[in-house]
Amino acid sequence: MPRLLSSLLAGLYAVTAAAAPPVSDKVLFDFEQPKDIDVWSNLVLPEPKWKEPPVRIEASERNATSGRKSLKLTFDGGEWPTVITTAIPDDWSAYHTFRADVTVDRECVVGFTVMQEKSNRGPGYDNGVTRWCKTAFLKPGKNTVAGNLQPNDWSAIGPKFGKVVSLEAFLYDAHKGESIYLDNIRLSAEKLNEKPIATKFTVLGTDLVVESVQDLGKRLAKDWKKPVERTLADVDADFAAAFETARKDHPKAAKAVFRDGEAGYAGWRDAYWSSHGPDGITRDRAENRGTSETHEVFMRHRSPLMRVDLSSIPQGASILYAKLVIVRARKNYSKDHNPTEKPNMWVVEPCNRPWVEAEVNAYRYAKDKYWKEIGGRYYGDDPDFMPVYLAHGPSQGVINEWDFVHAVQWWTDGKHANHGFMLHGDSHDWLGSAWSREAKDVKNRPAVYVIYEPR
Repeated sequence: MPRLLSSLLAGLYAVTAAAAPPVSDKVLFDFEQPKDIDVWSNLVLPEPKWKEPPVRIEASERNATSGRKSLKLTFDGGEWPTVITTAIPDDWSAYHTFRADVTVDRECVVGFTVMQEKSNRGPGYDNGVTRWCKTAFLKPGKNTVAGNLQPNDWSAIGPKFGKVVSLEAFLYDAHKGESIYLDNIRLSAEKLNEKPIATKFTVLGTDLVVESVQDLGKRLAKDWKKPVERTLADVDADFAAAFETARKDHPKAAKAVFRDGEAGYAGWRDAYWSSHGPDGITRDRAENRGTSETHEVFMRHRSPLMRVDLSSIPQGASILYAKLVIVRARKNYSKDHNPTEKPNMWVVEPCNRPWVEAEVNAYRYAKDKYWKEIGGRYYGDDPDFMPVYLAHGPSQGVINEWDFVHAVQWWTDGKHANHGFMLHGDSHDWLGSAWSREAKDVKNRPAVYVIYEPR
């Protein structure tokens, strides 16, 4: 009898589950009624540094994608002008995807933020995970912004942050007088397929093709040897000796040291910016540190861009010797990041955009010039960065050198524009503070040593 009852109950539950209707998509706003407009207002924050020019909010019959009307937002400039509504359901747990149609006149970055009861607006990762955000790089015309509402189990949107309390929409670095149009803001029970596209990187000087610097590091870990700490005097002595050797077989060989402030050279550019997640730390990602004396050099999402002007080397010259030299400002080795005790790998990834030192950040490479993906992580047609590693190898401690022959040859062969590079690693070493081109002591500044033979 108990077994029969159990079977009957199981069957009942199965029928009930099968009969449960699927969750329907929910339209939050299609802006057909005045009340859909009236519930939106400007986000005003108490911190004076976050004060933004007001946004004009109104209905429009232009660029509607659902019905006849849209929400028109007209900006008066500002870095993060934002509008907000609290007229939304407080429980989004049945839904997996957020979508909104956005029409714009130029390439730009538009985003949406969802705040819950326990969300906060502070900087950094720990604060960023308390709020849900989706930023998107838009093209002129109609775009659909889509985001996964539950990207993981530790960040918003999640039950531990309480009820949903507000929805916000913003435009990054708004132009005075420009407008964007929002329509058909909706939630879907359908899960969003966000599987990343795999990229293969060619490693110059080898026959290797790898998936990442981590992949390269694993493949070459067996070749790693404990480094011997060196000085800049050692680097200079090696360079002088290499030049004397080169002149024996290449009597026309010439040499050059590319270091800002040395022998009148002023061709270095470097700027640190972070594309560290989550998507909600927009202010962190927009920060530019192009004039700092030191910067972090770490993984792909936390490293500076650098560029060295090599135009004094004749096009097509044969590069006989080249070294990239980066000096650590603080010897902050730790158990997890000690380059003298464990294998580590660094790579040089060339940029494909003409970035501006004082303007570049995780969203843009210059004023009104945007990456195709956050942090320049687009490697498809017309990539942000080229899927090739021009140089690679472990670091050595305070004074770090990498063979730079293939990199210099790449930029002086007449086929590739020199838009600089990002040096980034596999996380087994961490230059928490490395000297930049603004270092007060000229010898500590980054440098490239080159010996070449004109054609």
